[in-house]
Amino acid sequence: MKKRNKLITLLLAAVLTMSLAGTAFAAEDTGFTDVPGWAEEYVERMLELKLIDPKTETTFGANDPMTRADLVTALYRLADAPAVDGLENPFQDVDEDAGFRDAVVWAFREKIINGRDAAATIFDPNGSAQRQEIAKIINEFAARQVGRDSALGTIGSDRDRLSAFPDAAAVADWAKNYMNWAVASGFILGGEGGKLVPKGTATRAQVAAILCRYMDDASTGDASKDDPRNGGNIGENELLVVSFGTSFNDSRVATIGAIEGALEEAFPDYAVRRGFTSNIIIEHIYRRDGEQIDDVADALNRAKYNGVKNLLVQPTHLMNGYEYGDLVKELEKFADDFDSIRIGDPLLTTDEDFAIVAQAMAEVAAELPQDGKTAVCWMGHGTEAASNGIYARMQEVLKAAGHDNHFVGTVEAAPTAEDLVELVKAGGYENVILRPMMIVAGDHANNDMADENDPESWYSVFTAAGLNVTCEIKGLGELEAIQQLLADHARNAKPLDETGIDVEPNPGNTKALPDGTYTIEVSSSSSMFRVVNCELTVADGKMTAVLTLSGTGYTKMFVGTAAEADKAADGFIDFVENAEGKYTFTVPVETLDQELSYAALGTKWYDRTLVFQSATAAAK
Repeated sequence: MKKRNKLITLLLAAVLTMSLAGTAFAAEDTGFTDVPGWAEEYVERMLELKLIDPKTETTFGANDPMTRADLVTALYRLADAPAVDGLENPFQDVDEDAGFRDAVVWAFREKIINGRDAAATIFDPNGSAQRQEIAKIINEFAARQVGRDSALGTIGSDRDRLSAFPDAAAVADWAKNYMNWAVASGFILGGEGGKLVPKGTATRAQVAAILCRYMDDASTGDASKDDPRNGGNIGENELLVVSFGTSFNDSRVATIGAIEGALEEAFPDYAVRRGFTSNIIIEHIYRRDGEQIDDVADALNRAKYNGVKNLLVQPTHLMNGYEYGDLVKELEKFADDFDSIRIGDPLLTTDEDFAIVAQAMAEVAAELPQDGKTAVCWMGHGTEAASNGIYARMQEVLKAAGHDNHFVGTVEAAPTAEDLVELVKAGGYENVILRPMMIVAGDHANNDMADENDPESWYSVFTAAGLNVTCEIKGLGELEAIQQLLADHARNAKPLDETGIDVEPNPGNTKALPDGTYTIEVSSSSSMFRVVNCELTVADGKMTAVLTLSGTGYTKMFVGTAAEADKAADGFIDFVENAEGKYTFTVPVETLDQELSYAALGTKWYDRTLVFQSATAAAK
């Protein structure tokens, strides 16, 4: 269920690979005879927003290479066609009366493009845009949109990411940083043979996909409204607020930012600083917006460097799960660097915590019609850890408090959306309000919960069951009661060895297994792709797994992404029906305890991430 079309990590993945396969839709479906099925929604959006013009009344030119003029024109229109009055046209081959003249002049002024000759006087408007040129132009455009001179810098940007590709040497010297940026960011996936093909072209349909994904990613709000709280001059007392994080700018301000503000009011003698535990989110925000947020280690080193003596740490985590345990272990490394380190409890720790949060959750639905027909379903994240039990416990607390129309489920564990549908229908409810039971309303809330176009989202699952669905994309961190509860936890913070909280061990990195056959638990990124049984075989250092799925909705698997499966000619793994009528797949397993990418074919190819949990392996 992890549809990532709203993350910039997919920005160029679908287009800067080798040619995408797909049959053309009939004219009555799109109005054009040449649009591949995978590109239909992207092309329609380009036409609706008037970013890319069709070639004729019946053809979009979907499979034609994207020209430099058309690419720049699309970006110019996306930027709301800024005025270029008085600007000189620097290119000899761009006529003054050309329809793309203003776009080219604007892009040159903004240093998004330059000429194809040494003197920068030839633009070559009808020339095809090379993949490495697209990487540069998108990079420069993205930087200007957030007021930056460059978007090349990333966390770990000194690492060489190109050398993993067999044709890395084919990347032009001027393009190496741009291509490295795109590869490091996950924008470019290797094409056929794992190659970059830097001097290859991209089709108009593929560029349509780029622009749609860029717009979706850039639509999460204005990062300039967020305070990263990464300044120096801290003083002797620091309150470090540790969150998983979110790349959704508006939600980050309304939730994490609001919690930090409440803690600042509650602790006027402390400098409040921020630390995120997700480096993927940190890099995403920095790449897109230029906002630098510290990870926990950076935040602690900043505190140490600034001479902080008394460190107070308050996590915004819901539970005592793996992330809380990792935080405690990280703090222990700095035990000798401060006079004192104290840590507050996660949000849901005591019986009183559950009661307070349950009441806050119930109050957001206080204005619902009291007709017995409306239910509120809360979407938690879920975890394979024992701490997943907080969701069942919250369900019990809500029910005991008389909130019978509230139901709690998870994205990545149990209860699932399907479980909640059964409960809702059994209760006779007709209308459903979906809300995230998460501090932030980020990727899970916007995509896994509320995406109307994703057939596996909670919205789609509940709607398919005949229920009337409304999504409220608001995180728990927006609620004042939650903010004040975390402030209370900070007030009652204790030294690391006096919390009374048993840290749940994180399975960590891969544990090598000797040759043999094992039963092993597998966590999936989608509740719709649930592995109910897995038998892992280890032989001569190689691993294969027989996955038994909960349903029969998927007929093929593929090692890699959905985009790669879409254009592959072979490598597909067919299902085998077992004696119980369930579908099984035999797949290679590269490693344990790490996210592995597979694709699964239902009505189309879907991205699925599986983690084979070594701690659960039991020899047969």
